[in-house]
Amino acid sequence: MQMKLRIEKIENQQPKSYWRRFNTWWKKTFLLHSELAPEDLGYYTAVCSSETARFKHFFGGLSDREKNSYFTAAERSLLTYELLSRSHANDFNDDHEEDEPIQNAPTKIPEGTIPLSNIAGVNMPVPKMSVIQITGIGRLISKKVYDCYFPLHQPVDGAKLNDRKILRKDWATLCQCFKFQPLNLVRSYMGEKLAFYSAFIGFYNQMLIPAAFVGLLIFIYGAASAPADHATIDICGSFGDSTYMCPTCNQICPFRKLSDSCVYSTVSRVFDNAVTVVFAVLMSLWARWFIELWKRRQSVLRYDWDSTDFEGNLEPTRPEYETEIEKHRKKYLKKYNPLTKEYETVIQMKKRLPFYLVAILVVLITVAIVCTALFSIIVYRVKMNYILKETSVQAYASIIITITSAIMNLICTLGLSVLYYRLAKKITDLEHHNFQSTYDGSLTIKIYIFQFANYYSSFFYIAFFKGRFNTYPSQYGSQSFDEPCDPGGCLLELSIQLLIFMIGNQIVNIIAQLVWVMRDISACACCGGSSNKNAQKQWEIDKNLDDIDSITLIDEYITLAIQFGFVTLFAVAFPLAPLFALLNNLIELRLDAWKFLLKYRRPIPYKASGIGIWNDIISGVSYLAVLTNGVIIAWTSQFVTEVAYRSIQSTGTSLGGYVNWTLAYFPISDYNQTVIWIFVIQLVHPYYSERIVYWNVLAARLAFIIVFEHIIYVIVYSIQWLTPDVPKKIQCKIIHERVFDQRERWTTPAELDIEPTSQSKYRTLLLGGRTKASHFSNAE
Repeated sequence: MQMKLRIEKIENQQPKSYWRRFNTWWKKTFLLHSELAPEDLGYYTAVCSSETARFKHFFGGLSDREKNSYFTAAERSLLTYELLSRSHANDFNDDHEEDEPIQNAPTKIPEGTIPLSNIAGVNMPVPKMSVIQITGIGRLISKKVYDCYFPLHQPVDGAKLNDRKILRKDWATLCQCFKFQPLNLVRSYMGEKLAFYSAFIGFYNQMLIPAAFVGLLIFIYGAASAPADHATIDICGSFGDSTYMCPTCNQICPFRKLSDSCVYSTVSRVFDNAVTVVFAVLMSLWARWFIELWKRRQSVLRYDWDSTDFEGNLEPTRPEYETEIEKHRKKYLKKYNPLTKEYETVIQMKKRLPFYLVAILVVLITVAIVCTALFSIIVYRVKMNYILKETSVQAYASIIITITSAIMNLICTLGLSVLYYRLAKKITDLEHHNFQSTYDGSLTIKIYIFQFANYYSSFFYIAFFKGRFNTYPSQYGSQSFDEPCDPGGCLLELSIQLLIFMIGNQIVNIIAQLVWVMRDISACACCGGSSNKNAQKQWEIDKNLDDIDSITLIDEYITLAIQFGFVTLFAVAFPLAPLFALLNNLIELRLDAWKFLLKYRRPIPYKASGIGIWNDIISGVSYLAVLTNGVIIAWTSQFVTEVAYRSIQSTGTSLGGYVNWTLAYFPISDYNQTVIWIFVIQLVHPYYSERIVYWNVLAARLAFIIVFEHIIYVIVYSIQWLTPDVPKKIQCKIIHERVFDQRERWTTPAELDIEPTSQSKYRTLLLGGRTKASHFSNAE
């Protein structure tokens, strides 16, 4: 494996600019105590090579204490894992036919390999059979030679201070939720994968702060202005009392007054006003700005953590893949590998294709199940609407139905998620991916597609389809029904749905964490408490912890990606979404840290250069947010219709008479009732007379969507063009470090005729005084 190591200290640092001094000054408030923030010395790093004498010279000049800390805990664990994954053990097999030669089968046990019969705990006679060489600890696990393998946690008991104790005290606690995270310490203890996840959620929380502040101001404005809104006054006043609305079905559905929607319409105006449109524009731009700034932040961390040139070099084959090959060796093709110069058994694409098709079919079926659950909830809403309209709570019927249906929808969503996670893992196992990276990518795509449909289907229905297929009274059949929007609009229902989902998810997660804690406390009490725990060795304690598998981090990222969709895709419906997301994440970040430190085994610290495929997923959501917000403003909110009324009908900016202007008259003689006139809230279909205003409003809506999207996308692409993914300063440092690496690899100070002291100063000036980031690289 290729690992970058320190090769030389940077003795002279460039003076800090005024901006950097100011930046350091205000961050002091959010730093942890000085014990966690030592002044890190700057070092040049280069890929380790036995041909570079500079490594030996630098390492030989270190003190004993510096030599002990030369490799971080994560680097030591990773090196140990690499040794175990490349170590050989001998197995003896009699399943091979006479005409099936074993490539390079050893005639004797090679030096450095371990016979299975000599491994501790294995009682296996060695028969005179064909010798098969097994590579890697993963194969030994699959053969049940060992149960598991994992790096040991540092003990949390005892007086000696260690990294785990420090992280538990200052990272995995809610008391420090407003402090910067010790990202370098997280990386040193758990590796880059978990460190990048912590950095991402921390940066996301930082970016949510201004969005939450603006959303709170817009909500306060909407709540203050709602009672004085002209449309609300018309609906709640004498006009609403004298106006009868069409029943939603024939025979069994009653007439209702427009004033019955007074409460719903008043609350709806809190979210459906002109200022929320401004918020939607800002959030569409915020989503793209967040992505661009995160890419820059990720590139800085990638450089500081020596992951700039990282690639999955020589990624080991998954043990499950090798086990499948071994079980069905005759079924698969043998292919010559020019690297190893051996014939290797591989699974052909035509063997995997049926499983890929099955995976696509299963995803489609599960999405259909989600749609079926959504339809069931629609039926519930329609039936409850009939029932509650004849009761004493008819004024609150729309709000009651919206809240109860949203809770039912959340329960169905969470239940389907649990089932699909298991199903997706089984399907991905059948695809027989040979590398863990491709396995994780396939599993991520399946889960996200399902969760996208599972969580957002009800939101897309309310925002874009509900109330769009209304029938008119003369078209009613005895058994027909539909689900129209309330006279106050569908936007409030979308807001309530969003509120229930965001708060409901948070409550469920907290309850799950508490159940987990209580389970551990009960298990500890049954086993004799802390006294028995102290008597156990660290590996015995860690073996009882849960393992961090592929789904663990995928689930954490899925939660953030779904929440990001709530905040951006439906920003116009709920300005408080960023605030709720921020409060949730402040708690979630510390709960995750607590889980990783105390409830999970210490993970193998795999190298990583970022958050991987999640950059593309979140970027795609940010582009989709521009479209959804534009369509919601044009079709679901009252904004475009109100602007059209002011332009066409009103002589000023007042909305007086706006409600009456939106009503379509229907003669009751066609309905065989005694009431003279009834009304429908629509400009959708000129049933009895051609109303040119319908076409005017329709044209205005389409024009708004086109103009809104083009303006936002022009600004977005301008931001991308003006904001490179890698800061210029980091680009220069990367180039300079590569030059330095080549100089050290192919030249010596004698050849350059430069004294070592002056050479060090020259390199310092060349690289601009690179200094590794301190432990506190990001805020949560």
